[in-house]
Amino acid sequence: MRVRSAQTLVFSRQAREIVAFNFLTNSAFACSHDLLAFLTAVDEWTDLDEVCSQIPAMRPDEVRTTVKDLIGVHALTEEHSPQAEAEDEFRTNWRWGVPAAVFHFSLRDKEQMSLEQTEALQRTRISEESQPPLYLTNEWANGSAVRLPPALDDNELLQLMARRRTVRTAAASDISLRQLSDCLFAGCGITGKTTNCVGVLPLGMTPSGGARNPYEAYVYARSVEGLDPGFYHYSAADHTLARLGTNEMPLPSSLLNGQEWADEMPCVIILMAMLERTMWKYDDANAYRVVLIEAGHIGQNIMLAATQHGLSACPTAALCHSELTRCIAPDAKLTQTPVYALTLAKPGAQA
Repeated sequence: MRVRSAQTLVFSRQAREIVAFNFLTNSAFACSHDLLAFLTAVDEWTDLDEVCSQIPAMRPDEVRTTVKDLIGVHALTEEHSPQAEAEDEFRTNWRWGVPAAVFHFSLRDKEQMSLEQTEALQRTRISEESQPPLYLTNEWANGSAVRLPPALDDNELLQLMARRRTVRTAAASDISLRQLSDCLFAGCGITGKTTNCVGVLPLGMTPSGGARNPYEAYVYARSVEGLDPGFYHYSAADHTLARLGTNEMPLPSSLLNGQEWADEMPCVIILMAMLERTMWKYDDANAYRVVLIEAGHIGQNIMLAATQHGLSACPTAALCHSELTRCIAPDAKLTQTPVYALTLAKPGAQA
């Protein structure tokens, strides 16, 4: 058996002690100066007998128990383990540096606050301090601000945009395949091609940094006319849906971090980021931010197409990343992850 210090550790000081955080596993542990020195000493694969010899003050059985405990908190990694494979994949394929990686991996599968908890927090906050203004006016201009023409008059596009609402109740009815099709095409459809120095690139319904097209759309159809219930992949290249192999039919709330309102919804669109597409062109970590922004572009188009059809598309970033990945892409690479989801439904009575 050989071990080494975990390759995805970052360290900080909290309450006068060093805290180590393994961002790839979302685990933290207190790290004494002695432990820090030990982790530095076993930065390469080290046989367990050699580890024992490096700590003569402890009996071999005590060292083995300690090593097991350190593997348990992901301070050490065992050779040939799934964690070792994940670390190797990270070191090989992640190009955007540690700060972006800490943000990306440490936010996966985080427990979200319930509606009751968020409302309680807001009541506490407003009793202690006023909330920041939700918009700014131009009153400071002392009457010199230019009055613009009325935005909604005789403007069908803006009137459509103004009708968009997030309604988290669903009427007891299916959505049609045409409605789903238009929403998918509005968000992810390919409208043409262009070329650059390395080849052909897709042109889509939304802007994409470097035309790298980093998103794939998946559909969880629960009550869509013309579709058997199940998970589907949307191919923007040929505008088709192909059913995935899984027969599972989980409640949407189990995929969307316990949001029970989603269990009424007949359809969920999941946007899966393929970060390697953008990484291939851009080594700059700012490209990670661009990929996240693109999910907003796609989501907005989906919501407007839904509004045109009299549907409500409810967007959410509160995801159970591991469970979603297991359902739609169990063989996904480390650089492939769900980022955004939108439910589709004919709106029910608004609470």
